[in-house]
Amino acid sequence: MRSKWMLLWGFVLSLSALAQSLETTLRGVSMTEAQARVEAALGAQGLKVARTLNLGGQVRNFRADFPDYLLLVLEPEEGTLAAVRENFMTAIILPPTVYLHGAQPGVITVGTFDPDLMFGMLQVKNTKSRLLGAKLKAVIYGLGLPRRVTPAMMPDPASGMMPAMLYRVEGGNPEELALLLESELGSNGLNVLPAVKMGNVTGIHPCKSEWAYQMFITQPAGGFAAPCRFFVMPMPGGALVGAIEPMLMSIMPGVAQSQPTMGMLQEARRVMGQVLEAVGGQPYRPGQ
Repeated sequence: MRSKWMLLWGFVLSLSALAQSLETTLRGVSMTEAQARVEAALGAQGLKVARTLNLGGQVRNFRADFPDYLLLVLEPEEGTLAAVRENFMTAIILPPTVYLHGAQPGVITVGTFDPDLMFGMLQVKNTKSRLLGAKLKAVIYGLGLPRRVTPAMMPDPASGMMPAMLYRVEGGNPEELALLLESELGSNGLNVLPAVKMGNVTGIHPCKSEWAYQMFITQPAGGFAAPCRFFVMPMPGGALVGAIEPMLMSIMPGVAQSQPTMGMLQEARRVMGQVLEAVGGQPYRPGQ
């Protein structure tokens, strides 16, 4: 399995023209107007917003200098469900999130994950998920001139880093573990949104203002994976609990050069690992 992931990252290395995030810029609009345009563009593609997170307002309770920043979390649809069935680790980016970042008055950046790179990295090939990716691209292309936020570097295949932190809970019950995870996350100072069901995978989306501030001040395009993504699913003999690998964000432009942001990512990884261990998880790699 390790060799499989090394080949996977090798595939990613060959995709230098692609990006983690696909975005565009709206000018001469307020955040409210931009949100309405984005929601209309999503609706035209048959995509629905499940909830809107006013991350800017939340973080400004902590740091007044944070700009307007909205996260639109989409409802799971057929493409999301098919992707999770094909590779459960797609729960680190699904259901999709569209971010709106108010860099300056009248200028709003809108983006989401680049389906060409992220689905390629996670080896998602089914037709329904590819259609979801096409719809997300159509939303961005329909709003304005698209641009790709290309990674400043790619993971070292020899590092063995996977997109997700995975822990096995022997004899664990997924429903009970989801509640335990929410409790542990809350105890560690993270705000938790309502859980999202994606087939047999439960997505848990927490957020911490301090982490959001540091990440999005340095690289706003990281919103494609926000809020933090945790998930729970059944597996033979128990359950699997997991979360997005925070260090995956270190390959985005400007992040590795920021000591405070790298320190935040390392702290996030430590806390997230502790949460996964606190519910009884033991480190796990596919194929074990």
